[in-house]
Amino acid sequence: MAVVGFDLGFQSCYIAVAWASSIETVTKKFSNQCTLSVVSFGSKNKVIGVMPKNQQITHAHNTVSNFKGFHGRAFNDPSVQKEKEKLSYDLVPMKSGGVGIKVIVPCFLQFLK
Repeated sequence: MAVVGFDLGFQSCYIAVAWASSIETVTKKFSNQCTLSVVSFGSKNKVIGVMPKNQQITHAHNTVSNFKGFHGRAFNDPSVQKEKEKLSYDLVPMKSGGVGIKVIVPCFLQFLK
């Protein structure tokens, strides 16, 4: 199983993927000073920032944005359940009762076999 971690700062966002015995930081294609908090997972790549923001329509199910508001909230919180209906990606309950985000990541499926 692969695990994706997000480090959300005030003006930047960093994403890393951990699987097996390695951790890989997801690098961005553009060198903007402020990286948007948007991440997209494709069949051959994973990107953050401007590029996935532009691809949200074509890769909606595997593009995650507007997730910072879910941090620290319970999955069964009425505001989370209301927002859940508007999202293109899936929210799932965590064992702790918090909110998790589920995406199918084709580029990492080879590591799960």
